[in-house]
Amino acid sequence: MTILFVSFLLLLLVGVPIFAATALASLSYIWLNGLPALVVVQQLFDSLDKFPLLAVPFFVLAGNLMNSSGISDRLYIFAHSLCGHVTGGLGHVNIVGSFIFSGMSGTAMADAAGVGTIELKAMRDQGYDDDFSVGITAASSTMGPIIPPSLPMILYGITANASVGALFIAGIVPGILMAIALHTHVYVVAKRHGYPRAVRATLKQVAVAFLRAIPVLAAPAIILGGILFGVFTPTEAAVIASLYALLIGFVVYRTLTLRQFIEELRSTFETTAVVMIMTSGAIVFGWVLVRENFAANFVTFMLSFASEPWQCMLVLNVALLICGMLMDPLPILLIFTPLVMPVLKVYAIDPVQFGVVMVLNLMIGMLTPPIGGLCFVLARISGLPLARVFRACAPYYLPLGVVLILISVFPPLTLWLPNLLLK
Repeated sequence: MTILFVSFLLLLLVGVPIFAATALASLSYIWLNGLPALVVVQQLFDSLDKFPLLAVPFFVLAGNLMNSSGISDRLYIFAHSLCGHVTGGLGHVNIVGSFIFSGMSGTAMADAAGVGTIELKAMRDQGYDDDFSVGITAASSTMGPIIPPSLPMILYGITANASVGALFIAGIVPGILMAIALHTHVYVVAKRHGYPRAVRATLKQVAVAFLRAIPVLAAPAIILGGILFGVFTPTEAAVIASLYALLIGFVVYRTLTLRQFIEELRSTFETTAVVMIMTSGAIVFGWVLVRENFAANFVTFMLSFASEPWQCMLVLNVALLICGMLMDPLPILLIFTPLVMPVLKVYAIDPVQFGVVMVLNLMIGMLTPPIGGLCFVLARISGLPLARVFRACAPYYLPLGVVLILISVFPPLTLWLPNLLLK
């Protein structure tokens, strides 16, 4: 066990990518313990030979195609017609646009790079200061993996052997709570600083914006509705989402060209390859930990700190927040999940509830230094120094943290809807 962790940390310190560090550390353990190298091959194959993983490339492709089809502009105009006149104006538009886009993208990065780019430019043009604009754009992007569909939820469901459909539905209420918390924060800040707001849109303007955005708004309804009514599985929903994105781009809006389509395919292949490689390395690493009975030791460790489920949740949240500050979400999710499953059984914590808690926790980690992925994306888009982006995101720890506490302490916030709809 010492060999595994020491080699893993040394590899990280010399700059080896995380997926390679997990795989090489696992190989060093296997070699020094005289295990056959074929074990690695078997674990790599088994980790990828799972039907739900087919959803990953298709949801990535759907999000890429939606971005290329010019839907971000239509989403922004529709969101602006709804709430541009409220105190805090474009801050609220930012949240609504991200909320809707989350129902198609499945990732925070796609949200920030897609609709976030338009929102940031519009806020700058209207005289909002950069710190406020960048902070709310990054914070609203964290709704991407919480509101279905969600790539992290798919990977968690596979690793935890939990229902992906239930995880998707369980994210709806927390996603709404995140939007409410961010709207409240924006309203208070805007009131204090006197940020501008637009003239209230007429009923006709709202109707026109709505009609132009109908094909976009229909995408989340098709994905969720199909899963809820048993028309298709979450994996099949990913294929439907990709086909629908092609229909919007080539037929409805006619903004997607063949060259763009090929470019998005290439981008999808690259993203999928990264996800699959990281999944393989992390699962082999997790297999070594299980073989060393690390999970049982972890349960014993947890019992020494917590006697009640809420105490267990507190300890796990603290551990995840610390990990989220130091690593990307994907390897944390893939390594941490198999270790914590025995703990959840001991404390009778539902894996679906913990899945939503875990993903939200890791999204907050994407706003924190030194590894916060969303902050790197926003620094590139905005042209601001990375340190300033981290500072701009700091005020949003509070509203997002409040939602994290609520869904950790009150299980019905995540479990009520899937229990109601998936009986």
